[in-house]
Amino acid sequence: MEKYRMKISEFAHVTGITRRTLLFYDSIGLLSPTEIDRNNGYRYYTYPQIDIANVITVLREIGMPLKQIKEYLSNRSPENLIDMLQAQKAVVQEKIQTLEQINDMLDTRISLTKKGMSVRNDIDSIEVREYDAVPLLLGPKLPETSHVLDGWYYLVEFYDFCNDNQIIRGLPAGSIISHSDLLKRNFSHPSRYYYCPLSGGSYPSNSEKPKGLYVIGREYGEYSQSAALYDRVLNYIKEAGLKVCGDAYEEYLFDETSTIDSTKYLLQIEIHVQ
Repeated sequence: MEKYRMKISEFAHVTGITRRTLLFYDSIGLLSPTEIDRNNGYRYYTYPQIDIANVITVLREIGMPLKQIKEYLSNRSPENLIDMLQAQKAVVQEKIQTLEQINDMLDTRISLTKKGMSVRNDIDSIEVREYDAVPLLLGPKLPETSHVLDGWYYLVEFYDFCNDNQIIRGLPAGSIISHSDLLKRNFSHPSRYYYCPLSGGSYPSNSEKPKGLYVIGREYGEYSQSAALYDRVLNYIKEAGLKVCGDAYEEYLFDETSTIDSTKYLLQIEIHVQ
């Protein structure tokens, strides 16, 4: 009889499942010893239980909840295995998508912060630069009556939109000032949309910042205080003999995630010109 059974320490060694975990499995009825010696309390497992332990280990490695494993152990079949694994594969694919989005979000945050660090000592200068098209995720269209001071209210709607489309919230949010508002020098209306700039291919893109020439200006300051920067950039465009032909795109290179001082938020605006 002895050679057909193992103490819990030996069973733990053979299966790779710790003694503590085996005790927990016993407490929930997932994998219990076949015998407990009443005299000394020793727990004994049989060799066939190694196979059950292997099934549990495999299913735990793929992230299967213990409750589902317990249900499956009493209903094992090739058909049930395929159904269970296909369902778990869908869960894994969703996790992979989330991790890819997190990775792309990190790249976007790193890129914006590095850009801010490279220009923070020379923010008074204005650049003119050619850009390739940049994919964007646009949120719901903002009402015509929206005001920059109501930004947080409409950002909630934008984040709800992201959540509904299974997009993580960590992406930095920018805003668009329309061509028509730029010409009227109306900077109090965040125009048509809030947006997220995208990198990588894990996010659904529903628009893009057009390829072309952009005039770029930057300024330190709290949210909703960008009128002076717009005036400065638009005056530069006029003096340089350029013409505004598209929208303006606002992005914060430094925001609350990178600085404790809200007066040190670093806004960058890019205005499409020709």
